[in-house]
Amino acid sequence: MLVCTMPLLVVPPSQATEASVPVIPLQVRENLRIVYQVTDDVTHEGVNKGLFYARKLMDTYQKQGIAADQVHLHLVFHGTGIQAVVNAEARTRLKADKAENPNGEILAELVKRGVQIELCENTMQQRGVTPRELMPGVKRVVGAFPRLVDLQLQGYAYIKFE
Repeated sequence: MLVCTMPLLVVPPSQATEASVPVIPLQVRENLRIVYQVTDDVTHEGVNKGLFYARKLMDTYQKQGIAADQVHLHLVFHGTGIQAVVNAEARTRLKADKAENPNGEILAELVKRGVQIELCENTMQQRGVTPRELMPGVKRVVGAFPRLVDLQLQGYAYIKFE
């Protein structure tokens, strides 16, 4: 258990300034294990919400001086989230809003940064998606739920995106 020994600074709200409100520092700075469950293709600023926040998380750690190789981030897609990680042909068949996948650039960036983008094979089978229709860098997992359980039992922090 980590104990913070910093003194507590109490400032009346009327006197609070940006400088007087302390920022809680990150305690864990290595071997960070995080898994996102992405169940839908909800967009945020033009890209899938899970992908958007994955980049934001990686950027935050980088700004804190934490090396990318210390961040082990997995995004497990299933359900309608499949639309975020497949090509235009599959998106058309799946009736996505746009045929062309708007996530191509962010997917490539995250894969290059070491983020694991994973798709449930059961969802693929249910939706008739083949491995050749996956965006570059997307990996298949036997099932979303078994994968999420496996990663959590390995100590990964869990975040769900809907």
